[in-house]
Amino acid sequence: MKTSVIHSVIFGLVVGDALGVPVEFKSRDFLKRFPVTDMQAYGVHHQPLGTWSDDSSLTLCLAESICNGYDLNDISQKFLQWFNAQIWTPHGRVFDIGIATTAAIRMIKHGADPILCGGASEMDNGNGSLMRILPLLFYLQDENNLNIIFQCVKEVSSITHAHFRSVFACFIYIVYSLELLKGIDKGEAYLNMQYRLKNFIADHDFDPKEVNLFKRILVEDISTFPEDEIYSSGYVLHSLEASLWCVLTTGSYEESVLKAVNLGDDTDTTAAITGGLAGLIYGYGSVPEKWLKVIVKKVEIEKLCEKMDTVFMKKQKYNIADIKEYDEFLFFWGHQVPKNGMLSKACLSQWWPSPFVGNNITYQTAEHYMMAQKALLFNDQQVFEKILTKESPKDVKDLGRQIKNFDAEIWDANKFDIVKQGNLLKFSQNEALKSFLLQTKGKILAEASPVDPIWGIGLAEDNADVLIPKNWAGLNLLGFVLMEVRDEI
Repeated sequence: MKTSVIHSVIFGLVVGDALGVPVEFKSRDFLKRFPVTDMQAYGVHHQPLGTWSDDSSLTLCLAESICNGYDLNDISQKFLQWFNAQIWTPHGRVFDIGIATTAAIRMIKHGADPILCGGASEMDNGNGSLMRILPLLFYLQDENNLNIIFQCVKEVSSITHAHFRSVFACFIYIVYSLELLKGIDKGEAYLNMQYRLKNFIADHDFDPKEVNLFKRILVEDISTFPEDEIYSSGYVLHSLEASLWCVLTTGSYEESVLKAVNLGDDTDTTAAITGGLAGLIYGYGSVPEKWLKVIVKKVEIEKLCEKMDTVFMKKQKYNIADIKEYDEFLFFWGHQVPKNGMLSKACLSQWWPSPFVGNNITYQTAEHYMMAQKALLFNDQQVFEKILTKESPKDVKDLGRQIKNFDAEIWDANKFDIVKQGNLLKFSQNEALKSFLLQTKGKILAEASPVDPIWGIGLAEDNADVLIPKNWAGLNLLGFVLMEVRDEI
């Protein structure tokens, strides 16, 4: 199966939900004595192993709807179809549905305008819209205007939860997710979210009392609060704080979702909201295979992810067929630092020594990042840890060939995005490298490697065909990666 960031997010959420279902409403004290450490069956709702709740059902309804465009009526009708057990139930019936969501869907059933169906009183601030809002991340990924993002989130939240508090919680969650989607460190993404929303709030006449409720998230650092000050009820503010806290105080997908579940109370929703973020941060390969394989209707969810990937995810922007012979080229190969210490085109190499940070991990080169992410993609933690101990990119490349459970089809589907992300981190975190890359604007970047027909052009720079792209013996994927990174920076 080819996987993408969409698989990471959707399955991250669904798996977190399924982990929490059997112990929903259990207290924190109970779970300290009997902690959840693995996927369980039955329990509170007496559901089979891998069963997800309304959190995932409504998330999947929203995801399916936006694949066909943004239409509030269609989204609300998908919710109604689920309520009638026609779509996206794990076992053909609905269980564990919230009071506010039930009331809103009944209004939809009677023909009310979707945006007017959600409760708008202060008492209508359960987590029922926050738990399902995440698919909007992909619909909004190219939108930079926070006013447009806020309006979209407000409309979709208001189908079931229309109070400002619920809407703003969803908005914070989506803005943070948009920062994470850029591939930057989760801590830096959190600071970026705070900065963007500080300016956004200053430009709007929001109720100060309402905005102040989010102080622990937006002004302070929610990750610094002790566990006994983190609450995990079904109240939307508690759910948002708890999920951010779980993500920011852990170092892996598994650790974050288990921490969320073991907070107790609304376990499935806290873990679902956390799981979506953790999947985005750590990738599909970080979700334990033993959990993925028991997820109910896994094949159907995979098909939806594939459809979303087709609709929302950008494909390779540059291709050999689009290059003209009169274009200006910059050929590079090799990674040696010149004796005078000056930057040269060798800095474009994957092996160029330039440490950078991703998800609190320091990578010595882009090659280190590529091979580390390759190991994570195939859930080879042993090779991943070895890669982080090596200085030489050659040693790292050799380790990459030892990864267990390697699947060429899966790697081919993910390798371009992985290398692009590594180079985006590399060049965005080093001002000198960034400046060098930006100065190449307008040029076709091509790795003139005579030995690499995938990342390079398969020809040396002095080859007679080097200026005739149709005669290249390689795909030049690294060159095209760098051109996309240049565009994004």
